[in-house]
Amino acid sequence: MKKQGETTRKYGRHIVQYPMEYSLCAGCTACEIMCALTHDGVVSPSYNRIFVERGTSSMVHTILACQHCVDHPCYDACPLKEKAMCLDENGIVYINEDYCIGCKKCIKACVFDPPRINYVWSKDKTKRKAKKCDLCRTRPEGPACIEYCQVRCIGLSDNQIPANKQLGFQAKEGGRQHG
Repeated sequence: MKKQGETTRKYGRHIVQYPMEYSLCAGCTACEIMCALTHDGVVSPSYNRIFVERGTSSMVHTILACQHCVDHPCYDACPLKEKAMCLDENGIVYINEDYCIGCKKCIKACVFDPPRINYVWSKDKTKRKAKKCDLCRTRPEGPACIEYCQVRCIGLSDNQIPANKQLGFQAKEGGRQHG
């Protein structure tokens, strides 16, 4: 019998937040800032691909990032797969923004709540784009968020992490979350 909050979904290499016993997120948003700067050269919540969910009453902050699902529902939902939503040889799903039409189907297909795909809204419809973590796949140093995390509370993992062990992890049953 599955415990509430656990999942059998399989994930590829992904960003994880270490347990509080190891390191506590300070909520500084350096990960968000460096993510947006590395990919787009700007600092804006609209452009980051990793998210800090601030714990307002508990002061426990949660890092949310794409878990790179092995069955990649975001990739399958894209009407322009292999052009806009691509899958590399390492199983990393990434967005080629030159071809993204901003339809949000990938966001709707994300099994997490909140979805781990960001969306840039613009009055100019041609500039509306989805953005998701690609583990800085073209950056030799690896993910910028990990390198610039001041308290070293995030890292990379290939291991399955039970939902009740990772902060902020909530998978949607059957692909959709209820409530």
